[in-house]
Amino acid sequence: MTTHRVNANFAEGTYRDLEDLAESQGKSKAEVLRDAIALERWFHEANSKGERVLVERDGQLREIIPR
Repeated sequence: MTTHRVNANFAEGTYRDLEDLAESQGKSKAEVLRDAIALERWFHEANSKGERVLVERDGQLREIIPR
């Protein structure tokens, strides 16, 4: 498997979010970023096919609409 190194700049709050997610999930920051990219790809593909993504909150379904 070929790997590539990426250098990215994050605002302080975003970097803290990344660190918090990694720690709470027992993953590396790279693993959290890979998961986020995979989720974004899935969401984009679903949306481009006209599919709807719904979240249930407080017993009500809400559609997630991409920005």
